Amino acid sequence: KRVPIAGGCRLGGYQRYAASKSAIEAIHESLSHEVKTFGIKVLIVEPGAFRTPFSSGIITPAQYEDRNGFSDAYKGTVVEQMVSGSRNITSIPDFVKGDPDKAAHVIVNAVVGGHEYLRMPLGSDCVQALETKIGELQSDLEATRAIATAMDAD
Repeated sequence: KRVPIAGGCRLGGYQRYAASKSAIEAIHESLSHEVKTFGIKVLIVEPGAFRTPFSSGIITPAQYEDRNGFSDAYKGTVVEQMVSGSRNITSIPDFVKGDPDKAAHVIVNAVVGGHEYLRMPLGSDCVQALETKIGELQSDLEATRAIATAMDAD
């Protein structure tokens, strides 16, 4: 199953997309435990930005065309950045580095060769995003460890 790293994205404007990807990841993580007994492995592929025509399908509602795709209330916000940055993102080679042919090759090799991991992050941007997320989780855990461990019944 392919689950883009956007599931871990917490930027404004991506809530629904990120939530759906997080849900898919959670379903497959749970599924991996259920089917392990039967010798079935689950692979969650988490690609970063790849050079595909994905963003070319973004459609701006006609009423917002003259405002770059968003209402005036969002001007200067993270939503404006998200909308502006999402348009034809594949035309920015310094940002979109992923080669879809390489990704397809390593995914097939992992499945055919038998993988020993649940998640397969693909792309240097994906690794960076995961490292950031792991750091944030670790920081939150350390900040709340005493609170969390004090919750056991006496």
